[in-house]
Amino acid sequence: MSQPTANPHRRLLFLAALLLSASAASGPCQSAVDAAGSAATPPPRSDQADQRIRFWQAQVARDPEYWTNLNALAAAYAQKARETGDISYFELAETTLRKSLAAESTHVEAAPAYTQLATVHLAEHRFREAAEDAAKAIALQPRELMPYPYAGDAQLELGNYAESQAFYDRLADPDDGKPHPGIEFLAASHGAGLDWIKGNIARANDDLERSVGLANQLHMPSENIAWTQFMLGEQYFQAGDLVHAETWEAASLKSFPRYHRALAAMGQIRAAQGRLPEAIDFYKQAIAIIPLPLYAGALGDVYIAAGDRANAEKQFALVEFIGKLSAINQQVYNRELATFYADHDRNLPEALRLARKELEVRHDVYTSDALAWTMLKNHQPAQAKEEMTRALRLGTRDALLEFHAGLIDQALGDRAGAARHLEQALAINLHFHVLFAAQARMALAALEAPSKTPDTTPVTTPSKTPDKTPVTAPIQAQAAGTNVASTRTPNAPPR
Repeated sequence: MSQPTANPHRRLLFLAALLLSASAASGPCQSAVDAAGSAATPPPRSDQADQRIRFWQAQVARDPEYWTNLNALAAAYAQKARETGDISYFELAETTLRKSLAAESTHVEAAPAYTQLATVHLAEHRFREAAEDAAKAIALQPRELMPYPYAGDAQLELGNYAESQAFYDRLADPDDGKPHPGIEFLAASHGAGLDWIKGNIARANDDLERSVGLANQLHMPSENIAWTQFMLGEQYFQAGDLVHAETWEAASLKSFPRYHRALAAMGQIRAAQGRLPEAIDFYKQAIAIIPLPLYAGALGDVYIAAGDRANAEKQFALVEFIGKLSAINQQVYNRELATFYADHDRNLPEALRLARKELEVRHDVYTSDALAWTMLKNHQPAQAKEEMTRALRLGTRDALLEFHAGLIDQALGDRAGAARHLEQALAINLHFHVLFAAQARMALAALEAPSKTPDTTPVTTPSKTPDKTPVTAPIQAQAAGTNVASTRTPNAPPR
């Protein structure tokens, strides 16, 4: 497929309009704040988001069929969802975009609405629909670049990595000798995900560091900048670099104070440092903003590490409640709930059912990992090994994947394989999980210790009504944690 060759000036105007759709949706109120600079105190960010919504609601009320205003209102809803973590705003964005497409869906003017709809469906984990939306936008305007990264993201989440790379490769600067920061931002920020999956951690980090600078250069909305910084901090954490992880999460909180993603990431870092009271406080702050299952499960694990099983059980009950609260929650949190159940030996048949259901939709490495983990906990180690092999097929450097692979080999009696995977998990990140990291060290020590009779003490996890006999392993685990990779890293909630 040939490289698009649109007029660069026209293409960049379109690119800038969509890159900054959320900030453009701010209306006159935000512009006044920006113009005032330090002389004025901007309203709280939640108020700014609500102001954007009210402004565009008023515009739509004046002309309900004008698609440009409907797109702007949808962008405001989507930005509110990103800032607060409340996915119901994505549903409002989708409803609004459907109205826009009802007014105009067959001409080039509909391409931005289809592109926005792709981003909404990505956030809702409706990846096939996101791929279809992006394809429609590309069909209407093939020389415009904006749909291509979201088409790539959809294929990335579906596990179609070659197709994902092909879409990302379309994001090349025009050969006109001029800088194009918008195109460079799209290429770097989206390409980082695939770099990570392929195990190229240094390049993934470089991509996101470059993206942070470009986002500031483009004056993107504060949450967009904060999200990029959060993801960079998360990547550093997953690679075991707690110093750089904390630096970037602190930067994220400076860009967007009380950003729930960065607060939870700080909780993860403090837990890794053994500063459990601080970790609990950070997770509580994140949950007070939006009680995501990811945060509640992680907080429960920290409580277990602190010896507070009563409060841990409250958080685990919250995970199950939120995960089943609505149809969209079940859709978004299927994989998280499956791994949570497996981690804590709860509802194990249901965990396996959820993981299999997720695999019907997506075949990415993290879904394979979730299925392998739930298979192991349901006493299917041979099948788990096959699926885990698929999870590791691209060389993804993720300590949790290696940890799961180690326990699977251990269950199959492959001591050498188990030791190799556990060593790799700890080499990637010595503190990869508040509970599992210690379990990995103990398991490795037991495997390396000379013994005629292996210790097969069952691994037990905190549960009021455990399902069946727990999977055996050579140590008694104090508890299990939570591997809830939403996209490509375990601490990245839906966006």
